[in-house]
Amino acid sequence: AMSGMTGGMGSMASGAMGSAMGNMLPNVSSASMGNVAGVLSYCVQNNYLNGSGATSALGSLTGKQDVTSSSDYTAGQQGQLLTGGDNPFSLSSLTSGIKKKVCNMVLDRAKNLI
Repeated sequence: AMSGMTGGMGSMASGAMGSAMGNMLPNVSSASMGNVAGVLSYCVQNNYLNGSGATSALGSLTGKQDVTSSSDYTAGQQGQLLTGGDNPFSLSSLTSGIKKKVCNMVLDRAKNLI
């Protein structure tokens, strides 16, 4: 599917793409409950997730004590997934297809936390 993008860019681009692809899907399991809730709310508000499963998971998480008052939650609402590394994983810079994939990962994680 990526073949159309390689023309004229040479091996440098594919190397960069390779590392970007490696970082593409974050380790959702290391994000805090507050951050998972925040990212989930970002996903729902931007319609990357729809359906009652996402909204009920979000409601359950945000109903827990201290979740919405955490800075991790605020970061998550801005599309920042905090996976414990130096740099937050920013959903805003991703293509919508990858965003949906990450949002679904976050939703799965949220269901495990409820």
